[in-house]
Amino acid sequence: MLLSLSIKNFSLIEDLEVSFDSGLCILTGETGSGKSILLQALSLILGQRADLSTIRAHASKCIVEATFDIDKHRIKDVFEQLDLDAERHTIIRRELSASGKSRAFINDTPTTLDALKKIGNSLVDIHTQRQTLQLTDQSFYLNLIDAYNVNVTPLQDYRKAYAQWRSGVAELETLVARQRKSDEALDYHKFLRNELEQVTLSPNCMERLEEEANVLRNATGLQAALSEVVSISMQEGLGIQDQVITITQLLAKISDLGGAYKSLYDRVSSIGIEIADVVTEAQQLGEAVQGDPLRLQEVEEQLSTLNHLCQKHQLQDAAGLIEKREHLRQLCDGAEAMDEEIQLVQQEVLQSKKALDNAAIILHNERQQLCEPLADALALRSRDLGMEHVRFSLELNPLDMPTSNGTDEAILLFSANKGVAFAPLSKVASGGELSRIMLVIKSIMAEKTQLPTLVLDEIDTGVSGEMANAMGKRMHDMSRHMQVISITHLPQIAALADAHYKVYKKVVGESTQTFLIPLDEEGRIEELAEMLSGKDVKASARTHARELRNV
Repeated sequence: MLLSLSIKNFSLIEDLEVSFDSGLCILTGETGSGKSILLQALSLILGQRADLSTIRAHASKCIVEATFDIDKHRIKDVFEQLDLDAERHTIIRRELSASGKSRAFINDTPTTLDALKKIGNSLVDIHTQRQTLQLTDQSFYLNLIDAYNVNVTPLQDYRKAYAQWRSGVAELETLVARQRKSDEALDYHKFLRNELEQVTLSPNCMERLEEEANVLRNATGLQAALSEVVSISMQEGLGIQDQVITITQLLAKISDLGGAYKSLYDRVSSIGIEIADVVTEAQQLGEAVQGDPLRLQEVEEQLSTLNHLCQKHQLQDAAGLIEKREHLRQLCDGAEAMDEEIQLVQQEVLQSKKALDNAAIILHNERQQLCEPLADALALRSRDLGMEHVRFSLELNPLDMPTSNGTDEAILLFSANKGVAFAPLSKVASGGELSRIMLVIKSIMAEKTQLPTLVLDEIDTGVSGEMANAMGKRMHDMSRHMQVISITHLPQIAALADAHYKVYKKVVGESTQTFLIPLDEEGRIEELAEMLSGKDVKASARTHARELRNV
């Protein structure tokens, strides 16, 4: 339960501290006094996003701190999941600075807004007037049915199956999109790959072809030059070979006379051997060189093709073309392999859809079994609130596509009077009826969820007279097993409170401030009398107030 709330520099509140009791706590005050500001501050504690405009003018930061007693409530596992210490008196603090920074603490441990929301959802349920409008939202009733069910396994199993199916569908959609994009380029990639596969490629093939082309283009000149080399080298008596032989013979005669002469002999001998090799190779090359116009045309065509491919792919040489060919092969092979991957994922999606359908049937049957008892419970408790002949009927209608909440939509049908046919609640219920029905729903849910604290913001809108008494008693009954904090304008409800607090505002110096004070018995009588008759309190109003309080 909420033990205390401290607010500093938040909107119209400069410095406010209030302690709350168990049971039914009522907050009253004139319209515009600041009751909604208290709820906004409490919402910060529960993880709602901050609005910097709520920081009080000229203040550097605002601080909201709440203390909760969690000893009797089974929410310690939530703390454990978030790796937070669960203390009996848990303190949650939120700080907002004018510079835009926001900090949150649970038992003095810094934490995140997500953690605050998870903890907050386990501590407090704040009902606002806007929530009453949820009675016109069909998804609200599906959540109501699920919350009414003590067996949460079917919904958990369905959501697990739904998550797996959606994951498979998302993967399949990604693969199909990739394949569609790949298919658009696949034909072109295949054309490029085939184009490269039709030419013979090796790392140095272009250099070898260029050399061969040069030889073929200059065959006549090469033959003449090589022939001349052989002729000069082998001319009898005057050729290089004969001259070297003569020199070698002369040096051989003196090579034994000293190391220097021996060195000259060895060097000339090496030259003779090398010249002989050169002449032999020149003869062979000359004989090998043949003019072949057809081969020259073939080589030049190959070179032209390779140069064109290099230019086309913006590459420098044959090694780049080889790498490009391998890349294109991988692209084409990958596109073809994607078909198999898509077929595999399609099978997985079909299997997960079957599992989802089975889980949906089980969940639907479970919900269907709850519709009648829940409708009966709503009717029974609504009759206590003055709707004597009210009837409810919950219908489940199939959806076209599965959702995270199942394959059904729920519709709450309503009949307020005897002999009147059922119609959708959103179309036929009055504002007062909607308020009473929402209170009935909250009372049922309070018993099911066992929340420590329920905050009701003017849930009694549109209600008066005996209906107000009935709603007050229902709130009082609810407060026997949970803390109920209710903001109300109805004296009949305020009179039933275990603790009564007044919210008011007044001008202090140059600013307007909101205050909240607990009322003693005389203060309660005076506040009730004012609620009954206005600012000009009459004696009769005080008498009526005492009657409401039974004092």
